[in-house]
Parts: sequence; C-alpha cells; structure tokens
Amino acid sequence: MNRLKSLLLATAIAALPAMSLPLSADAKTSALLVGVADYDEASGIHDLLGPRNDVSILWRALKARGTDPADITVLTDGLPKGENFPVAKGLAHSADILNELDRLAETAQKGDTVLFYYSGHGTTQPDNPAEPEDEPEADGMDQVLLPSDVGKYDPIKMTLKNAIIDDVLGRKIAAIRAKGAFVWAVIDACHSGTVTRGDTITRSVNPADLGIPDKPLVPVQASRGGTREGTMRATARPGEGGLAGFYAVESYDEAIERPFPGYNLPMVGDEKAQRMGVFTFLLHRALTRNSAQTFRDLAQEIVAELNTDATGGKVPPPVFDGDLDAPVPGSDASRLPNAVNGIYKDGTLTFPVGILQGFDVGATLALYAPGKAETVIGHAEVTEATAVTASAGNIEWAEGIAAPDLPTLAAVVETPAINFRFVVSPPPPADFATAEEARVVGTAIADSFKDGAQTIGIELGEPGNPDADVLLRVKNDRLWVVRPDRPWVTTPGAYDETPSIDLKLYPESLAGSLKNAVWSLARAAKLIRVTSALNSAGESEDGIGISAVMARPPAHDAKAACKTDAAPETAQASPVSPLLPAAAGNCDYVQIDVTNDSDVDFYVSGLYVDALGGVAAIPYSSAKSGCVRPLPAGTGKKLSFKFWIDTWDEKANKPSTTGAENFVILAVPKDASGAPPRLCSLTQPTLAEMQQTRDVSAGATRGARKTLDTLVGGVEGSATRGASAAPDDGGAAMTGRLFVFDVKP
Repeated sequence: MNRLKSLLLATAIAALPAMSLPLSADAKTSALLVGVADYDEASGIHDLLGPRNDVSILWRALKARGTDPADITVLTDGLPKGENFPVAKGLAHSADILNELDRLAETAQKGDTVLFYYSGHGTTQPDNPAEPEDEPEADGMDQVLLPSDVGKYDPIKMTLKNAIIDDVLGRKIAAIRAKGAFVWAVIDACHSGTVTRGDTITRSVNPADLGIPDKPLVPVQASRGGTREGTMRATARPGEGGLAGFYAVESYDEAIERPFPGYNLPMVGDEKAQRMGVFTFLLHRALTRNSAQTFRDLAQEIVAELNTDATGGKVPPPVFDGDLDAPVPGSDASRLPNAVNGIYKDGTLTFPVGILQGFDVGATLALYAPGKAETVIGHAEVTEATAVTASAGNIEWAEGIAAPDLPTLAAVVETPAINFRFVVSPPPPADFATAEEARVVGTAIADSFKDGAQTIGIELGEPGNPDADVLLRVKNDRLWVVRPDRPWVTTPGAYDETPSIDLKLYPESLAGSLKNAVWSLARAAKLIRVTSALNSAGESEDGIGISAVMARPPAHDAKAACKTDAAPETAQASPVSPLLPAAAGNCDYVQIDVTNDSDVDFYVSGLYVDALGGVAAIPYSSAKSGCVRPLPAGTGKKLSFKFWIDTWDEKANKPSTTGAENFVILAVPKDASGAPPRLCSLTQPTLAEMQQTRDVSAGATRGARKTLDTLVGGVEGSATRGASAAPDDGGAAMTGRLFVFDVKP
C-alpha cells in the first residue's frame, strides 16, 4: 500500500515551501512506529514475522541518530524484553494508532519532525460514497492499512471493520502539519493479492478473502496509465509543516518481507523466522550509514542499494514523494559518514560488518585515525567477507605516514565492489509430470551453464529457491523463465505472459534457447547494477551534469500510437531524478540532457533496459558510432536523449509487457588513443520474443528494432573499460547515471 491520497490532498494548496518555516530552539523528533504482526484468526489474514524486527531496528536507528527514546512510541506485540528492544506502549489496534496520531497532533510544535511508520498488511476497498473526501479516487478504490484488530468487510457500513482508510489517515497527518511540524510518513505494506513463495512473503491481503467487493460502488473515470492520483507534493499552506513520503511499492504492487539472518543482531526469531521488510531493511542500512543529509539523498541510497545488493531486482521499485530536499532527522555533517572501526593487527584490519554493509571483497577503503575525520591516513582493500564480517589488507599508507601504533582504525568504503552474482533456480521436483520430462530439462540446464557462465557471475542455486534471480518452472509442456519480481503468467497471449520455451524442441535447441534467455537477463541486470553503483559513487564530483524531465500527453489513450514525429512541449514537464523511480504510462515523453563541466572529454551512451532484458541504444542512429556520442569538455555542448515510453503493441492489439524499466547513461573518459569505446555490445533484443505468441514489442523503448551483435559477458572487460574503478594512471573515471521508470499500460 502506498501514497495514501489524503496525506497530500488535505494540504495540497500550494503556498510556502515547507522548509521556509522558522525552526524553534527546542525542535525535536518524535516517532510513532507501528508493527502489525499478529492478526485476529477470524479475519483469515496470515500473520507476519517481520514487523516486530522492523520497528525494533528503526527504534535503534532513531536512538543512534539522537532521538530521545521517550519520544518514540511503539505499537506492536511479542517483543522480547531487554535493552536492545523497545517497550511497546500497546497493541497495533486501530483505535490505539489513531489515538497516538491525535496525541502527536496535540504535542507537536513548529519545527518538530514527526515520523509515522507502518509495517504490516494493506489492501484496497471501494470508496464509500457517503464518506467525505477531499478528492475522489480516480479508480474508485480506497487504500487501507490493516491493524491487528481488523475484521471482515461490513456491507452496511461499506468498510472493513477497524481498517484505517487513507482519507482518515490523511486527516490525522494534516492535523500534525497544521502545528508547523514536518511529517515523514513511511509505509512498508502493499494492497493487492496474496502470494507465499518459500521464505518470501508478500505483505498483502486478497480483498476477496475479506469480503470486499471487487468493483467500485459508484461509476468512476479510470485513471490513465502513468498517473498516480493523490501523490504527495512538497507544498504546504501558510503555517503548515512539510511532508515526505517513503513507500515500499506503488499502490498496485506487492511489498515483501524475507529472512536477513545475522543482520543487526539481536532480532526477533531464529534463522528463517528472522524476517524484515525488504524496504525497511534498506532504509535502516541507509540511516545507519549517516551519509544522507536530505530525504532525497536517503531515497537515492535506498534505490542504489536495491539495484546493487544481492537482493536487487527481486522487488518492485519504491516510491518517494513530497519535500525530499528537507533534512533527515539526526543528520550530522560533522560526523564521518559510513565509518566503521576495525581492529588493526599485523597489517590486517578486521571488521564487525560485511557484505550486508557494503564491505564486500574488492571494495577499497579509506582509513582514518579514530576521531580524526579530516585526514585520510591510508587505503586498504577488502580481501575476505561474510554477510556480517570482513577483513582488509593490501594497506598503502599515505605519503609521510608510517603504520600507526593504534589498536583500531576507522574505515569508510571509498570504491564499492561491483561483484555480480546471478543465481538461477532449477524447477522444483513437483513441477515435472514424468521422469523423462525431468531428464530433458535437467540435461538442458546442465548444457546451458557448463561453459563460461561464471564469466558473468551466473550460477545454479537450489531447485525452487524463491530468492534466486531467475526461477525456472515447468508447466503445460513449457519451460518458463520467471523473474521473482514479476508474476508467473501462463495464459497464452496475455500481455504480461512470462517468457517460455517449448519442451518439444530438440534438447540442443532447448539448451541454446535457455542459455540465451538467462544470459540476456543476467547481462541486463549487470548493466543496471554497475550503473547504479557508479551513480551513487560519484554524482556530485564527476563533472557530468544531468537534467531530466517527463512530459505527459494532455489526453490519455492506453491504446494510442505515440506521435514520434515531434517532441511535446516540456516547459510544464515534471523533473525526473536519477535513481528515484518515476511512474510512467503510455506515450509519456522523456528528455534527458547531459552536459560536461569537467576538463576531460567524454563519450556518452544512452541505453534503455526494458522489463524483459532488452537493451536498446537511444538514439538508434548512435549505433553507427559504437552507440556513443562525443561530449567535449568546456564547450557548453549538450547531448539530449529523447524517447517515448510506448506501452501499446499495435500489431498484437494489446499492451506491451511492462514493469520496472531503466535508462542508463554511461560516460567514458577519452583516453590517450582518442578512439571511442564500442558499447553496442551491450544491446540485445527483449525476451518478449520468447513469449508463446512470438509477440515482439516494437515501441521505441521496448528493445532494439534491429538485432545488434551481443558480446557475451555484457558489461565486463573492455565493454565498459574498467567501470568499477578509476584508471591506473589517475585520470578521470568512467561514470554513470541510472533512471528508473515504473511503467504501467
């Protein structure tokens, strides 16, 4: 669940920027942390394990950032006793949640920051036409949070018993803002469907299970694809505080929780019962690094982590709204961000953090004497790492500095490791109808990955593992190539049909088709992860300037062909920020301008990565020059990348496959040879070609219109000329930007 329309609509009249309000001398941060784990058995809603851990780790993070524990209220159940866990004030019942919001409205002062955090289930229900609304929902459905005492749908009252409706929550939030306090709303929940896949659980409830009607109660005008009604804006009435919204997923997507054993112990639960919400996990990591000064910084760190972490690509993109340039509570620029103290002995540093905190093998570290953040005294390389521990060696001390006689040193990850691991899960045994079918598929899998798969980080996981990057499934005499962040759709001809291979092919053809499919997805994922790491590492220092906007057509027709003969007026277009997911729909026009303020000439490439692994160079004419264009230093020249997001397949008369899609900007510094890099090797056709209908999407953003040679290995080696590190000669490093689009028909 997300966006909660009334959070905006009750305060949407534009007036003063929220941060123009004067801060009081005793401004403080208060928080209401709600974790809904256990539900009434009569409701039929499955319990969750993660919310108890979610509120516990955020409670710790807020305390570490200076929030007084007395100002943090926790509503949940089943927390252990001890100094590492909060003491819950009460259960996560509807009345208690609303009463605590009322209390915050009474006590909030001008300049305060109030965090409202919710972890639990969400769903939707039809608008009640008898209830007042600031603005009707475009789709006729309310988004609702489900407290632990929620009950079935009451057709007389036209609402779920004890549910917290978005309009009601919005009015509570507005009352806090009316006191001049800034509100930070964080929702780790979703609203539709219910799926349990092994260790991964969606935080969603099927509305039908609660007796909720599946259609609006009154006729409505459906919203256009790409328009998210009720999104929060960074505006306020005179005297009101600002608002920032962080949401795990869009209002139609599913938030998930999964195990994170060993992370930030102690936690509630053992081993696989030790769950957290994936979004809360990423938020907590970003908060504890202390490098984000604004909500925008924090949001970009979360998305970068989502794309580069081992869990990247398995969940829908998050949503961020409101005044993202406001400061994050507890930001302290005087502290050394991301610093971790390690034990130094005999030329080796050992740390109580590991891969989960970015201390991965190959990462380079800047070293400091404890408490002296102004001077780098050396550099080291992480040589060994587990999930929560790491060791670093190959230490090079700064000029004039000898190895210090100190028991501990502070370290900060200076250059992240870009280690790529792409796990393929074979079909579970229950998928096979016969022993012969199992033999044929097993042989094809073995043949597909026996040679060279490790060169791009592909490895086979356990059969049926839901946390793999690709799940192979067998059904209806076909081998399906399923991405865990997308539904498994086997209906022939459906627009979102999952790519699949006919098992009646000869074994050698089956193996070749499977290899092409998996390697294409791996190459696309690697390109996204590398660019995300480059984006987060050097956006403010590389001299490459980015300006991006999205313009929407004045009238929406989900079945319309996009007018590609001329660019629309962009004066009123909305800005698009790198890494922050932007909602997009049919015929939305995007323009990304790139400038070079450095003293180094660059070659720049623009690549669109679609939801099924297709990578296309934009503009197509750049293929004649290696899919790059020159951008000289200091000339004021601007390169523009322009494209329409086309979601309608005219030939098949249905929507094209949609989902999380990306636009990659890669900027490669000109070397001594002056020869441009050849990046067309990164392009590849979309897997839409593998769908049963052989439906090849023809839109400008759905993969290359003409097949270009694909270099096996994708973004490694000479294809990116050392993307993960600066060149050995100390010259300019390659850089990149990643734009994320949540595309719907």
